[in-house]
Amino acid sequence: MVRIGLFASLCAILLTLNSVRGEDAESKLRTQLAVQTALQQGRDNLQRGEYQAAVFCLEKEIARADGSRDYLNALREAYRGYVLELQRSNRSAEARTYRERLKILDPGYHIEQNADRVAAAPMTATLAAQAVPNTPPLRSTPSYTARPQMPDEPDPFADDNKTQPATKVSPLDRARHEFEGKNYTAANRLFDEANRADPQSVTPYRELWAYCKLSMATELLNKSGWPPPADAERETLAALSLSTSTELQRQGKELLRAIGERRIEIRHIPAQGKNWPEVETTNFRVIYHGSRERAEQAARVAETTRALASRKWFGEDAPAWNPKCTVFLYPTAELFARQTGQSSTSPGHSTLKIEFNPVRVLERKIELHCEQAELLTHILPHETTHAVLAGRFGERDLPCWADEGMAIHSEPREKIDRYLKKAPLLHGQRELFPVAELMKMKGFSTRVTPFYVQSVSLVDYLCDRKGGPQTFAHFVRDGLESGWERALQRHYDFRDFNDLETQWLRSLENESSRAALSSPRR
Repeated sequence: MVRIGLFASLCAILLTLNSVRGEDAESKLRTQLAVQTALQQGRDNLQRGEYQAAVFCLEKEIARADGSRDYLNALREAYRGYVLELQRSNRSAEARTYRERLKILDPGYHIEQNADRVAAAPMTATLAAQAVPNTPPLRSTPSYTARPQMPDEPDPFADDNKTQPATKVSPLDRARHEFEGKNYTAANRLFDEANRADPQSVTPYRELWAYCKLSMATELLNKSGWPPPADAERETLAALSLSTSTELQRQGKELLRAIGERRIEIRHIPAQGKNWPEVETTNFRVIYHGSRERAEQAARVAETTRALASRKWFGEDAPAWNPKCTVFLYPTAELFARQTGQSSTSPGHSTLKIEFNPVRVLERKIELHCEQAELLTHILPHETTHAVLAGRFGERDLPCWADEGMAIHSEPREKIDRYLKKAPLLHGQRELFPVAELMKMKGFSTRVTPFYVQSVSLVDYLCDRKGGPQTFAHFVRDGLESGWERALQRHYDFRDFNDLETQWLRSLENESSRAALSSPRR
């Protein structure tokens, strides 16, 4: 939620530091026991192949895991297994939700998803020859069947029956064999070896070699922490220089982007006197008390969200922010409430000060507390999106319905779907606002649930039409400048508010009918 105002007094924050430092040791122990128990339960479920149960156990304590690599690795494997289960059950909406979460832990996962499809053609010896011109098929390995020796057969141990030494297999043949077996790291090493011996010999296999390099880079990225290993970028660049395949070029560029987003420069500013320590990036200052690793994760999530939101809504990388956005991470909800004046049940909020004519953002501030389980996955992306949208819509404030609808669209799809499923229900209960009333609102409505549900539903409906999110952003700007109905005609071919409302409500009724048909009968 956004409010306009000044920074909370830093002095007031610092006066509470001594009480924070006296954190109860027993509470720490209970937290550690809960996290370790969840981790063990998660691993036990993974060993049994019960991925949904593993996800449930691990997500329950993720807020208190303090970024433990073992914990995040276990959660990553649980997401992988659960996504496959959902896909096999044709539960695509749920699978999409957990794929998005998995991408936070595995930025290279979208490359890996396409691996079997891209490599499907060259997975057999015959198809490998078809995929790469002038490539002879791999020699097949003969199979043997054990049987008792017949009396009239010669002694197999006689000197004249000794097996002749096998012909030495070249690194290139071995590389192709490993590729066929999907051992891409080994294949990549052998292609490298063959290239050193004879660069011309690997020319027919450049696409296979490039695929191996992308696979290896993805694996390196997934196994690393946030700073990406140099080898991942080197292998990706090498793959791009080898391949002429449109698909591999696309995947390589996506992987480079993922690597770039992981390579976020972080500067630590230690606590001085009563000042809390800080984590600083190009566009954010994270002031925190508690886990340094969680503060680093918050900084990276904020930077990544900023980049993604800028591209999604405006089709560009935003220039560096000056001043930077300040993020306060309070260790408890109680301290958050005392310092911000917000309710302790609030997940967090943003303070944005904008000067108009000319438009200039004077302050961006996000205040959160670390007792929220969805801090890094839902709340911080939401508030960061508010900061991204500030000052981007001319000399008028962004209306709250659009601001909240767009911010919620930065959260996992599961959260968005909860709002969308509620909309037909509220429509049937006549709880929704007339579209004209909602779009002309100056602030928030006291009818909180219908306001948020309808805001998310309208943003989603318009973004699904021609032009996607960027057309929606243009529509909002034009609506503020020249009027909403004129903007509807220009960007979406709706005649007026009534035309939009009629078609949008019809889509809700259709969705409600589909949901009723798919529900199991009792």
